[in-house]
Amino acid sequence: MGSLIKTLFFCVLVALFFANFGDKIAAVIKNEISYARDSAPRQISPSANITNSIEIPIQNDGHYWVKMNVNNRPIDFVVDTGASYVTLSHKDAEKLNLSLSKSDYNIDFRTAAGITSMAEITIDTLSIGVIEVYDVKAYVAREGMLSVSLLGMNFLNGLQSFEFRGQELVFSQ
Repeated sequence: MGSLIKTLFFCVLVALFFANFGDKIAAVIKNEISYARDSAPRQISPSANITNSIEIPIQNDGHYWVKMNVNNRPIDFVVDTGASYVTLSHKDAEKLNLSLSKSDYNIDFRTAAGITSMAEITIDTLSIGVIEVYDVKAYVAREGMLSVSLLGMNFLNGLQSFEFRGQELVFSQ
C-alpha cells in the first residue's frame, strides 16, 4: 500500500508541475522551433503529411485517463510521463488472459517504492481511436504492486507528437 501512495503522490506532483508550468514550457519550445524554422532554409515537400490526432481531457483528479485497446481489448490507463515503459497492473494482465508464471517476473526495476521485479511482454497493438502503435514493449507488475496500468514514455515516443494544450493532452500520429 505504501508504494501505491508514493506512486500516486509522485503522479500528483507531476500533474501539478505540468498544470502550473506546462503552458510556459510549451510556449518556450514553440518559440525555439519557430526560430529554428525561420532561420533554416525551407524546402518544399512534394507530398502532404496527414496527421491523425486524439484529444484527451484532464480529469478531476488532475490526471489524463485513457481507455486504450490492448490487442483489441479495452484497458484503462493513466498517462505517466515518469514511467519509461507501458506497465500493466496484474489485474489488467488477467483481463487480457496473459498466462504468466512466477518465473516470468524476472526483470528488476527500481521504483519510488524500492526494487521489484516485473514480467516483460510485447503488446502487438496498442491503440486509441485512429492512433495505433505496434509491437510495444511492456511490463506486467506483480499482484498488488500497481492498482492502475501506466501508459509510459515508450508509447508516447512511438507517436509523431504528444503535447499538453491547455487542459488537454493531444496525441498525434
